[in-house]
Amino acid sequence: MAFYRGGARRVALNLPQGFKFDPTDNEVLFYLKKNILDQHFPANVIPTADVYGTNPDEIPFWEFKDGNGSYWFFFTTKPSGDLVTEDGYWSPIMDAEITDGAKVVGFKRHLVFYQGKMSSGTQTLWNAHEYRVNPRIFTAVELNDGVKNKISNLVVCKIFHMEDDPVTDSDGEI
Repeated sequence: MAFYRGGARRVALNLPQGFKFDPTDNEVLFYLKKNILDQHFPANVIPTADVYGTNPDEIPFWEFKDGNGSYWFFFTTKPSGDLVTEDGYWSPIMDAEITDGAKVVGFKRHLVFYQGKMSSGTQTLWNAHEYRVNPRIFTAVELNDGVKNKISNLVVCKIFHMEDDPVTDSDGEI
């Protein structure tokens, strides 16, 4: 299911029976890099959605019958400026580097959703991990203008509700 402000449309995930999508942080970055480079995936495991323009309680998570069931991954475009929806906003609470050995391959930001206006909202139990790739992992051949634009704008968000899923991810980290 891909959803957009003001409506929804169905997108088949085409996953094999028994498939559980539970990637590590580095695997999420692998999928993000492939998407930025317009490379195809063996299965459509991460749909595209307007995460930052939609209140999390309006996301039709119940439509997903494949994957983990307590958290969901989406490709989304990160707007410049505040991450504000119609009824609330996403607020960052922690940033971390994602490494592969000694090399920084990406970044993860933990966000919490607040209902209401900026600086006076009420914290909800909705959380997200935003994944960004480090531009330095791309080769000079891969870096054309379209790729540079996607690197700065395209992210993966892992959305979860604190009653359903602990703060830690599959790597045991925040």
